[in-house]
Amino acid sequence: MKGYLFLIIAILSMTFFSCEKETETETEKTATNNDNNNDYFYVKYQISGSTYFYIDGVSYNTENGSRSESFSAARSFEVICGPVNKNFVARITLTQYRGAPASNATKISVSKNNGPFAIKASGQSSASYTINF
Repeated sequence: MKGYLFLIIAILSMTFFSCEKETETETEKTATNNDNNNDYFYVKYQISGSTYFYIDGVSYNTENGSRSESFSAARSFEVICGPVNKNFVARITLTQYRGAPASNATKISVSKNNGPFAIKASGQSSASYTINF
C-alpha cells in the first residue's frame, strides 16, 4: 500500500511542479510590445476627377522616401505604399497644368495590420496625414 501512495505522490508532484508559469509582468510586457512594435500600416494615395484630369506630375511619400510620377491625362490615379510604421508622414501633392481646371480631389487612406482602408485626409491638390493610431 505504501508503494502505491508513494507513486501517487510522485506523479502529482511532477504534474504540479514541472510546468513553468509566466508571470503577469512578462505577459503584460509581451502584450504591450505586440500593441506598439508590431503594428504596420499601408497608405493608399488616390487622385480623382469628374472627367479626365490634366496634371503635370504627382509626388508622394513611400516607405523608401519621396517618389514622383508625371503623366498628362488620366481618369484616376491610385498607388499603395508600405508597410510603414507609426508616425510616418503620408503626403501627396499634384502639380496642375496651367489653365487646366482644378476639379481634382486627392485622398489619403490608411490600413492598419491588413484592416480596411480608412480615409484620413483629403484636399484639392494636396493632402497630408501623420499616422498616429
